[in-house]
Amino acid sequence: MSLISRNSALNELVRAHLTNLSARERLDPDALRNSIERGEMVLLGNPAHPGLSPILVGQPARVKVNANIGTSPLCSSPAEELTKLAVALAAGADTVMDLSIAGDLPAIRSKILAACPRPVGTVPLYAVAQKYIDRGEDPARFQAAELIEEIRLQAEQGVDFMTLHCGITRENAALAGADARCMGIVSRGGSILARWIRLNDRENPLLTHFAEVLEICRAHNVTISMGDGLRPGAGADAGDAAQWAEVIVISRLLRQARQAGVQCMVEGPGHVPLHLVQSQISAAKRLTHNAPLYVLGPLTIDSSPGYDHIAGAIGAALAVQAGVDFLCYLTPAEHLALPDAADVRQGIIASRIAAQAGEAALGRAWALEREQAMNRARFNLDWSAMREAAIDPEAVCERRKSFEQEEVCSMCGEFCAVKMARNQQWKADCPDNGNTGKDRE
Repeated sequence: MSLISRNSALNELVRAHLTNLSARERLDPDALRNSIERGEMVLLGNPAHPGLSPILVGQPARVKVNANIGTSPLCSSPAEELTKLAVALAAGADTVMDLSIAGDLPAIRSKILAACPRPVGTVPLYAVAQKYIDRGEDPARFQAAELIEEIRLQAEQGVDFMTLHCGITRENAALAGADARCMGIVSRGGSILARWIRLNDRENPLLTHFAEVLEICRAHNVTISMGDGLRPGAGADAGDAAQWAEVIVISRLLRQARQAGVQCMVEGPGHVPLHLVQSQISAAKRLTHNAPLYVLGPLTIDSSPGYDHIAGAIGAALAVQAGVDFLCYLTPAEHLALPDAADVRQGIIASRIAAQAGEAALGRAWALEREQAMNRARFNLDWSAMREAAIDPEAVCERRKSFEQEEVCSMCGEFCAVKMARNQQWKADCPDNGNTGKDRE
């Protein structure tokens, strides 16, 4: 039996949406179906998510962009998170993750699911840990059954994909200790699970209860996003033993999930120096059987607080060219604060620019068409067409508003090179050997 035939919810989703998805992605329907069968693409969509428009993740489909939102103990406003959701969707986010860790999490999640027509992801471990933290207790004291039940509740609620840190083990968590790494473990979920393993002297409950997790996810077509709990949190830690040991465990779990009819993505890496980005992505794709790869950045430098969306976009563009399928945005608030609505917008635009750069380098038709449309519009000084071709049309409008009646931009004015060159007449016998001859008066 195939992956699709093992998963009745996925089978129905493919049947209902494949034609539209094929047209949207400009790919043959049979090719899409075969990629889903092999696990090289995932179709995000939980039938319990109301008003959902499912999406495909996995090249050569378009590279998708995710926005993280959610409350924190220091900044908890469900209304603000709904505003961020609206901003994220308007800016072009393909998916949203609710990473809330404060307030009434089921209610917040329910509102986000109802307001979001695109797939929504979560980290169920956060909801379990929050209950303990709110009581002043150690979040690593939870029971395995509590985590499995939380996964079940969120799947029933309509969550489309979940980050589950299944690849952390006793052995590889020890490899990420402070004595071996500059930054240790920087993943919240990874840190909680590593602590749980130490305190309970037992293996990761997501690993020991993996069969139960698969049953829940198959029943609701929840895509597992294999969390990178041991991702490098500093460039100096990139490519170390802990990072790759986790990927190797994930490689084995992916095969098990596919055999059970459960879709999976793989997360990571995090901070990776520029010269290592492409080799890390290639190795991760190979080790994880070409499953869709979902990356945060990667951040190419560690010294850009306030501008991590730029450092991340640089790494993301290279990563897309090397095979990454799904970009999680970084915002100017990364490592500093909870992002506000303006940060959300900047983060999405930066990731969309990275996706455009990577896909243009790969020769993808839609990316090249956008570039060509912009070039034609600029040559014709057609500002309306420039807005249409721009990744961020609002930025074009904002910059132009004080002189929008002018044909040229305010930097060059009548010195506009394009205008002068466009109106120039050249001699018909202008040689092709690099000598331009004299301009006609």
